[in-house]
Amino acid sequence: MRRAPAAGALGLVALVLAGAVALGGCSSGSPAVELSQVVGSTGTPAPPRASTVAPPSTVVVTHVDTVTVTVTSTAVRTTTVVATPAVTVTVLPRPALTTTRVFDRASAVTDYTALVADVAALDRMPVVGAAAAVRLDELSRRLARLEANGPPPGVDPPSYYGRVGSLRLFADAASGEAAASSPVAVSRYAVIRQETVVLLSVVNGALSTTFTVPPAPPAPVTPSPRASPTPR
Repeated sequence: MRRAPAAGALGLVALVLAGAVALGGCSSGSPAVELSQVVGSTGTPAPPRASTVAPPSTVVVTHVDTVTVTVTSTAVRTTTVVATPAVTVTVLPRPALTTTRVFDRASAVTDYTALVADVAALDRMPVVGAAAAVRLDELSRRLARLEANGPPPGVDPPSYYGRVGSLRLFADAASGEAAASSPVAVSRYAVIRQETVVLLSVVNGALSTTFTVPPAPPAPVTPSPRASPTPR
């Protein structure tokens, strides 16, 4: 009959322990332990109760940082500068126009003599046809040699070369006209003969020579028609 007090003492101890555990859970921040989980007064542990767990929740935290970035770029370019020395150009004075032709007296005298002979031969033939064309061509070649020779001393070179050159051009043109039996050759030869006289007078004054062309042949006389007697 002494077991009854023992069972009562065990229940009292269990109750005290349950209170101590409850107080310890509250003070330590741990989950509270329900008294139902403590050994019952009968000394048999109570069955565990189903705990209710809250579903997980998603928390979105939006944090915006505003950052200002300043970028400074420095471009370095290497340039090589080559110094060019100054150049001074000195322009020489333009040389004056001078003749380099040297007058050959012996050659010039031979050509002047042949020039007189050409004029004399042309005076004795009609200045039309092949013969006159060949003679005028020889006259042109002779004048070309005189043009290639230097001017006589004391004679103005431009004037001398201009006169000889013009005679050469006229003789060459008259040769072609005579070959074509053109009457223009006759009038052109008359100019050549007149200017040859002027050229030889200039040469005679410079060289103290006496080149002369023969007198011009008389112009052909065209006979006038004779009057016929009128019948009485």
